[in-house]
Amino acid sequence: MKKTTSVGWVMILAVLLVFINDPAVADPKRITAAVDEASKSCRSVSQQIWEFKETGQQEFKSSALLKEELAKLGYKVSGDLKVPEDLVKEGVAKTAFKAEMTGKGPGPTVTLMLEYDALATGHACGHNLIATSGLMAAAGLAKVMKDTPGRVFVIGTPDEERGSLGGGKVALLEGGYFEGSDVVFITHGSDRWSLDQRLLAMKRATFTFKGKSAHAAAAPHKGVNALRGVLLTFNCVDHLREHLRQDVRIHGIVTKGGGPVNVVPELAQSEFACRALDTSTMENAYGKIVNCAKAGELGTGATLEFKEPRVALKAAVVVSPLLDAVQANLKTLGIAANQFKDFDELASSDLGMVSYNYPTVNVWFKIAPEGTALHSDALREAANSDEGWNAAVLVGKAVALSAYEMLTKPEKLKAVQASFKENKAKEGK
Repeated sequence: MKKTTSVGWVMILAVLLVFINDPAVADPKRITAAVDEASKSCRSVSQQIWEFKETGQQEFKSSALLKEELAKLGYKVSGDLKVPEDLVKEGVAKTAFKAEMTGKGPGPTVTLMLEYDALATGHACGHNLIATSGLMAAAGLAKVMKDTPGRVFVIGTPDEERGSLGGGKVALLEGGYFEGSDVVFITHGSDRWSLDQRLLAMKRATFTFKGKSAHAAAAPHKGVNALRGVLLTFNCVDHLREHLRQDVRIHGIVTKGGGPVNVVPELAQSEFACRALDTSTMENAYGKIVNCAKAGELGTGATLEFKEPRVALKAAVVVSPLLDAVQANLKTLGIAANQFKDFDELASSDLGMVSYNYPTVNVWFKIAPEGTALHSDALREAANSDEGWNAAVLVGKAVALSAYEMLTKPEKLKAVQASFKENKAKEGK
């Protein structure tokens, strides 16, 4: 009996030793433990960024704090990133940064994106948690990279809230800072757990009409009414809506409507935004909007001035194998399948530009009760709550584990890249 028991213990110990020494098992445990350890200091970082509440292109303290923490983890950090001058003043993204850590040899490159800009009302979009959940994921990966092939990029992307103007991820993409990325990760606090990756492509249009002023009572026949050009553009757009796909969104405002009521307006201006679930559909609808403005010119005699904007946001490319990998890790960490929920409302983001160029996943994590709106005061408070922080730690683990899989499991990365290529090729078809 004693002999049997001894043999049994020997077998159990042998199994445990295999379990401990198996990198496939040991490394994920090291990663999650490293995230837990980093969470102690990262909570303070999140709190400080929340209190800084720096708006786009002004996130100097937030950026400096994140760079300092990444350097402590062993990352090589660079700031003041050079970007196109027509997108960012002086051609330098002063609040952006890129950190890099190289593994034990050649391999894939995984990229983590951190956002940290606030709204005028503070962190009502929870970017302090985006930054620190990504920071914790970076800490988890740093723990294993000396034994892991490949690289980790951590890119600090400022000014997301005005990304359609080109100063955020668009400028960094054009600056080449994502080059070499095989897969990209980012997170976002919300009222739910979700891997819904739909982002609307978007392009803006500003139409300026120039007419001729005249006294509106004494000699209106001597004037050319520029405002009528704007109004005719709106009327044409409204008639167009019936013949557009249901996901197409067109919204416009009058930015200049004239002067005194008794003077024929010689200058009027409107601004439109056009969106759709795929880039080609958006571009097609956008061309029709421009024709509506041309009709305004033709119908009124006012002269139309229009120039296509430098920046247009593309739609995200959905990569199912990547979403599946992240969801599997979230389930392992305790998020059941029935807790995931897609979004009914859709928006646009400069994240779509990254997703259009590289396989990307945005992991939405629950920090507030269902129904809590983004950009609301309630979400701002949730971004500094215990519930919000606990969810950020969990999602940081999921991102780190998923990124590690992309570094160490070639078959998974191959499936991700094949899906990305296929879905991008058939977009809009």
